[in-house]
Amino acid sequence: MDKVKKIAERLWYFKERFVLVVLLIVLGGNVYNLYRTAYPKEASKDTTYLLPKASLGEDWTPAPPPPPPVTRQPTKWPEIFTPNPFWYLANQANTSVKKQGAEDAGISLIRITTVQGKNRAQLQTASSKKWYYEGESFESFELLKIDPGEGTCQVRSERLGKVIALRLPEK
Repeated sequence: MDKVKKIAERLWYFKERFVLVVLLIVLGGNVYNLYRTAYPKEASKDTTYLLPKASLGEDWTPAPPPPPPVTRQPTKWPEIFTPNPFWYLANQANTSVKKQGAEDAGISLIRITTVQGKNRAQLQTASSKKWYYEGESFESFELLKIDPGEGTCQVRSERLGKVIALRLPEK
């Protein structure tokens, strides 16, 4: 009885190993079946489906593949962020977009100056009043261009999806 109990305990303690061995055997059998179907033994030498070489000619070569289709040109990044009225305003009754300017965007130009050959503009938004260089992004805006001669700058609003021209206030 002790021998049977010891055998049962050993089987119980090594049950995971037995399951692993069984799974490896099953996996090996499946891999063998896949290999056997992918690479069958030498098939019969019946080659009736091939065209005879004489009909192709001795100097025949296959035609080169056709050139790849022309892909569309990459678009500019601002066009990607422009809101689509059919998606953004789909469930609203009025889909007409009203004219929006700097007042609606909540941004204004205070001053323009040149520091070490680089143009800077002081812009005021609803939350801050800071100096920015060309190409700098802040809040939901990006300062694109500063023209100190005319006293203007161009700012891109991500919220509105358009470029806004700002002017210095008249004194």
